[in-house]
Amino acid sequence: MRWFRLPINASGAVYRSLILLPALVVFAALLPVSATVIHVPADQPTIQQAIDAAVTGDVVVVSPGTYKENIDFHGKAIKVRSMSGPGRTIIDGGNINTVVNFASGEGAKSVLMGFTIQHGSASFGAGVMLLLASPTIIGNTFRNNAEGSGGFGAGIGGNNASPVIERNTFLNNTCDTQFLSGVVSFVNTSSPLIINNIFINNPCRAVNMTLPTGTAPVVANNTMVNNTVGVRVDARVPTSAQLYLNNIVYGNQTGLEVDFLSSGNEPTWTNNLVFQNTINYSGISDQTGQNGNISVDPLFVDVTHHNFQLQSSSPAIDAGTLSVPHLPPTDFAGNPRVVDGNGDGTALPDMGAYEFIP
Repeated sequence: MRWFRLPINASGAVYRSLILLPALVVFAALLPVSATVIHVPADQPTIQQAIDAAVTGDVVVVSPGTYKENIDFHGKAIKVRSMSGPGRTIIDGGNINTVVNFASGEGAKSVLMGFTIQHGSASFGAGVMLLLASPTIIGNTFRNNAEGSGGFGAGIGGNNASPVIERNTFLNNTCDTQFLSGVVSFVNTSSPLIINNIFINNPCRAVNMTLPTGTAPVVANNTMVNNTVGVRVDARVPTSAQLYLNNIVYGNQTGLEVDFLSSGNEPTWTNNLVFQNTINYSGISDQTGQNGNISVDPLFVDVTHHNFQLQSSSPAIDAGTLSVPHLPPTDFAGNPRVVDGNGDGTALPDMGAYEFIP
């Protein structure tokens, strides 16, 4: 082991401190290491090759374009994001399999952000499949994905999975009518956070939960328009720990569908707006007027052109509850939430994916 004596100072005295070189090496090892950024296609030609080259903490940044791939995170705690957002960056599954697979214990630090996920075709999780994995899926568009017969999850299918699903758009995804099917479907021991998303024009259930006792999914501040069903819950077991809060469910064939309900097994359905569905409530009594639930026109800015922001006179403004676990500080558009939108001096969240900004 080598010792290094510090230099003599100006007065000729020797510094009393000595530096041990191995200690410096240990200290350097404890310093934070900057993440490596891997660019696609500049550094790696495909998204999958970039994932394969990445290590924990790395960021894969994908340039605009259409990437015909079926990718797998392989358990890596990395962020895979687009450079320019979902409008310009597409992962196309080619209608042959799941587009993005998480099946190796991924957690919240495994992030998929800013892509259009399209043309997935699989019985279980056509767009994204989650098996024993709980990643973060944020700011994507899921469109034209097809769930196979008897499966679950045209957009996202989760089995023993508790991801964060935030600020995504789900459009024109298809599935069958069996019990587990839906655009976003979860089974077994899953407690996802599904918040600030838009479900539009999906000819199947938007959200479907078939879960055992003890699970606690949170489905909050979503806007669901023109789907076969807004929310479906299997209530063969107690479902009060399942929280459905601050959602707008508008113009669907069925708003809330509860199957196999026994008295006392009702899900927690609070501060939701259900309006102009062919059937607002199926398998459960009408919840209008209870627990902050209302049935009035939300007064979107422009339904025809899919602008689901709220007009200044909307009854959904400040009509939500603050009792949303992990309520994000921003809405679908990145605007602040919570804002006193009606000017009464008390700031409460609005219903739906957008917060009205006066």
